Amino acid sequence: MDKAVPDPPRHRSEQKLRGAQAWMVSVYALLTLLLVAQLAWRAQSEGRDGSWFVMLVGTVLFAAAVVVLALRTLALSSWRRLSVDPGERLLWGTFAERVLPTGGAAYPGRFALSTTRLRYVPDPVSRLRGVTAEEWPVAALHDVRVTPVDERRRRRGGRWVMVDAEGGAPITLMSNESHLVADELFEALEVAAPATRD
Repeated sequence: MDKAVPDPPRHRSEQKLRGAQAWMVSVYALLTLLLVAQLAWRAQSEGRDGSWFVMLVGTVLFAAAVVVLALRTLALSSWRRLSVDPGERLLWGTFAERVLPTGGAAYPGRFALSTTRLRYVPDPVSRLRGVTAEEWPVAALHDVRVTPVDERRRRRGGRWVMVDAEGGAPITLMSNESHLVADELFEALEVAAPATRD
């Protein structure tokens, strides 16, 4: 398999998601540094009592959050590293959460649209939870829409991007930039298979 050349440009949704993630990383990193400074000061002035160890646990949790957020920021463009078949070209992608047709919790992973297929590649945590990679041929994909959140679902924090797939349940993505993701995906589908679009 060959790597797609050239890489698709960075889309607006990716830029906005990256900016939001970078902001969160900065905030958590600053809080972690403040906690480390407080820990050092308290260790020298007051010693290591029970509250010091509680603060140490909090600092470790904030440091872990910084690492997770930084990895998630890097994952936003990781779809560009997916391999493609000869003659296939990557057009669009994002890091989003897939909601299975059965509902329930969402599964983070990479979505990538090429000239021949839409792929979902789950992240390592989603794989541990039992989700496998999936793909759908471009010719089977039709309407892309943003739907309101169903209050009965577990995840209510945003709107869903739904892609109608011929012969199966709609493909559902959750993203903080759902409207941009839906617009970009629709435009990329126009490029991939203009004859099948309405």
